[in-house]
Amino acid sequence: MKLNFVKYLIIVLLLTCCRNQETKIRGYGFPKNENRRLNVSLELSEFKNYGILIDRIREITCNDSIPKIVVKQKNLILNIYPTELCEPIIFDPDGKHYVTFRKGKPFEWQTITEIFPDSLSKKLTEDFSYYRNSEKLESYLIIIESERNEKINGIEKFITGITQEYDKLETKLELNFAFWEDFQRPPPPPAFENE
Repeated sequence: MKLNFVKYLIIVLLLTCCRNQETKIRGYGFPKNENRRLNVSLELSEFKNYGILIDRIREITCNDSIPKIVVKQKNLILNIYPTELCEPIIFDPDGKHYVTFRKGKPFEWQTITEIFPDSLSKKLTEDFSYYRNSEKLESYLIIIESERNEKINGIEKFITGITQEYDKLETKLELNFAFWEDFQRPPPPPAFENE
């Protein structure tokens, strides 16, 4: 009798564990509806440092393909389509759109102020809101920057957190990511006094 009970228990456990677990796929950025054959998937763990990542994104873009950064989680796949042009345009949005990664942690642009996970909702709606030339919100823009030799640590966690906050907004506006190199800006020259 005990043997039959154990058999049924095992069968029930197998059936509950093996049921079809649906994986959701979400895309962020402009080319979601483009020709999927042109997509080149990239996983952040494949890259030794940030410089190699941004070089690869640019290389894919300049070869008429579409880079797609894939972040895999349990039952969820995030496809991030970076905003990248082969010939960079002159574009300098307000510093509020930037997130600088140092030692695996996100910081506000040109500061030592760390961005914490519990502040992502506010950052998204206040600092990452993009108004091109109007007062009307057009999209959300996040420019991730780091020095070329920095590790990729922390970027995937940040992307996961910010996309979760974006999904809560239930908006049709795009969430766009750009990956740029952090250039150390030289200090301004000293002011000369008239003698």
